[in-house]
Amino acid sequence: MKKRNVGVLLPVFSLPGNHGIGDFSSFAYEFIDWLKEHHYRYWQILPLNPIGPGDSPYITVCSEAIDIRYISLDDLVKQGLLDKAPKYQANASRVNYADVLAFKEKYLRRAYKNSKISLTKFKKQNPWCEEYAKYLVLKNINDNKAWNEWVVKKIPDFAKDEINFHVWCQFIALNQWNEIKKYANKNGIKIIADCPFYVGLDSVDCYLNKDEFMMDEHYNPTVVSGCPPDAFSDDGQLWGTPIYNFEKMKENNYKFLISRIACLASRADILRLDHFRAFDTYCVIPAGDETARRGEWRVGPRTDFFDTLFNQYPNIKIIAEDLGILFDSVHELRDYYHLPGMRVIQFLAFEELEENNNVIVYPGTHDNQTLYGWLKCLNAEQKNYLRHKYHHPKDLYKAIFDDVWNMSGLITIFPLQDLLKLDDKARINHPGTVGKHNWTFKFKDMSWVKNIKFGN
Repeated sequence: MKKRNVGVLLPVFSLPGNHGIGDFSSFAYEFIDWLKEHHYRYWQILPLNPIGPGDSPYITVCSEAIDIRYISLDDLVKQGLLDKAPKYQANASRVNYADVLAFKEKYLRRAYKNSKISLTKFKKQNPWCEEYAKYLVLKNINDNKAWNEWVVKKIPDFAKDEINFHVWCQFIALNQWNEIKKYANKNGIKIIADCPFYVGLDSVDCYLNKDEFMMDEHYNPTVVSGCPPDAFSDDGQLWGTPIYNFEKMKENNYKFLISRIACLASRADILRLDHFRAFDTYCVIPAGDETARRGEWRVGPRTDFFDTLFNQYPNIKIIAEDLGILFDSVHELRDYYHLPGMRVIQFLAFEELEENNNVIVYPGTHDNQTLYGWLKCLNAEQKNYLRHKYHHPKDLYKAIFDDVWNMSGLITIFPLQDLLKLDDKARINHPGTVGKHNWTFKFKDMSWVKNIKFGN
């Protein structure tokens, strides 16, 4: 059955790629062609910013930058900036981020030397970019330490070309991504991107906006982010990123936070605000604690922030990530601005759901098991409940899939893994864990095109 409001979740890094990672190459265009052919209308991606600790795209050194690993070397060959770019780990099923960076950077530096592009206009239009480049140079000079531990704080003259290289990389990355988005839109596909709520301490975001975070006189965080203990965790969740000083932010109309959101929104058609609930109520944990047991809730900027955001950007389209155990005030904030929330069926499969046409429906997200992996892990009682719910189907997976497909909602998004009925070997992320099983899943090639089991 054709349906006009269905899309596919697939991180760019999970695309096939000739150089160890899914990137902005021809495979991205092939994927868009496939989406169009099968009547999908949305491509949801994860943050494109430089990855942080544990290869996570949700903690970054610069929230407005694009990870240079996504630059297509094949495209640089087509432009004549490289003679060739030999394949590298092309058939890998996991991304080795360190190896990919080491390989690609050699070729990026060669292409930069061959480039005659003027970056003056780009720098003017993207003022964050040169600051980011300077930050990378200073970080390298200071043995890769975070900015609050730097000894050298002045950039030497010999580093000017290095700054220009980093700016050039961002110019290339952004141009390549913009071409992909333009191609998607031309073919009736809208891009849904993701905006992490917090930024890391070791980031140019924090470095340039020190006064807008809760830190002491030595620029060490006084409180950090996380989630207090609940029914799922006696210790809570300790994320460890610095906390925004919203009272200070209010003095300049939340300029830093709004600029950051607007930048990411300009690269997509719809922007998902991760951890939306923190705009209403956010958790603070004393810095230095090893658990979140002492975490406490504080009131966020609420309508004051969103009134300011929508006054400046009235046409911005936002999805509120409203998952988890939430206060009523979070729902009230979401509904006040008529923002669509999220409905994840793996969390709700054993509940009776009312129709709701202002939600984005998912069988699971990048943080969940695959639908098939989840179904396999259910106990006998749970499976019997679902069999009864779906009138004892021969294929329980198909029954659940069809239910999600036909559920009321503004948009329905399926991870590509669920269209293929893949197990948890293809899972993207296991929250609360660190390791090579997270953020690294990659399709070896496009052979899956012939193996789609569900959907259109």
